[in-house]
Amino acid sequence: MRLTSVLLALALILVVSAWTLAQNVNFSGTWKMDRIDPPNDPRNGRPPGSGGGAGGGGDANNEYAASIRDLFTQAPASIVITQAATGMTVQVGSEKASYTLDDKMMVLPAGDVNALKTHAHWEGQQLHLHFKKGMNWGRDILSMEAGKLVVVRDVESGGASTTFKITYSKQ
Repeated sequence: MRLTSVLLALALILVVSAWTLAQNVNFSGTWKMDRIDPPNDPRNGRPPGSGGGAGGGGDANNEYAASIRDLFTQAPASIVITQAATGMTVQVGSEKASYTLDDKMMVLPAGDVNALKTHAHWEGQQLHLHFKKGMNWGRDILSMEAGKLVVVRDVESGGASTTFKITYSKQ
């Protein structure tokens, strides 16, 4: 009985420690692209481009389209992340996306069908950021490798789906 209690206590300590370690990864900073893999879009051989073409809404000349082009760009050249204990903001170009780190959906502006919808959750030491605006959606998986930010970016915008692994250095 006593051995079982000790083993359960040790297991609980390990689980809490692993959870705490994952929550302590801080991605804050200004990050500039170092490397992208693959260097060209496999579908057309061109370097990654802005988001929202064709049916995605990014091909118009208005504020909404500019927002789509920034948020859903296939491989942002730089990003700015501000992180606190319960939330974070990610800025790509002139657009900012806010997240809570508990997988709760944020909708800004509330009630707008084309609002930016975001949610985030941890999987080990990786932080998954999900975002949707209009008919465009994306997911960034953030992790740290040797002091560099690594983002696996999946975006679907304008009917085209792409995945790139982008490595950033802190500025």
